[in-house]
Amino acid sequence: MNHKNRNFFKFMLLWAGELISAIGSGLTSFGLGVYVFRQTGSAADMALVTLLGFLPSFLLSIPAGVLADRYDRRLLMMIGDGCSALGILYIWICMMNGKAALYQICIGVFVSSVFSSLLEPPYRATVTDLLSKEEYSRASGMVSIAGSARYLISPILAGALLAVKDIELLLLLDISTFVLTVAAAAVVRKGMERKKADVEVSFAESFRQEWS
Repeated sequence: MNHKNRNFFKFMLLWAGELISAIGSGLTSFGLGVYVFRQTGSAADMALVTLLGFLPSFLLSIPAGVLADRYDRRLLMMIGDGCSALGILYIWICMMNGKAALYQICIGVFVSSVFSSLLEPPYRATVTDLLSKEEYSRASGMVSIAGSARYLISPILAGALLAVKDIELLLLLDISTFVLTVAAAAVVRKGMERKKADVEVSFAESFRQEWS
């Protein structure tokens, strides 16, 4: 297998891992929303959990981009995915011990979302590291599909699973997807050199440039 084909294989492996991870995260988001509404009967509580799941990714996207420019991108993906699973695992343990309270769900969702925010910038940067400009133009559609899977595929799948099983199954499925994604990132990382930033500047200056 030549270098070009090997890099495209790594891209497919990484893409498949991110697709599975996105579906797993969508299962948890949908399932927790249903769970909170059933427990509290409050649309506001449900909205709070949803907000905590998405707001950190929005607020931390720029710092995550700075980190992706300065440190090993594949390692950041592994840390983000692995630590993101801790928040979901915390919620699952609370449910196994009885009933997860709203504040416990909020804590778990927030922790998971904070670490998940590390994923998107290094993921997209890794894709450009692996593929040529011609290949990336073809692969951009696949990248968009993986990013949209949590909104398109997960609700349908979660609804079908909740009809026959409890939310604990959705959480376990999500946790298992983190393992697959970390393994995929580890395989891709092997043999790839970390690209250092062309100019050594402070984190604050890099943040300002990213914001601009």
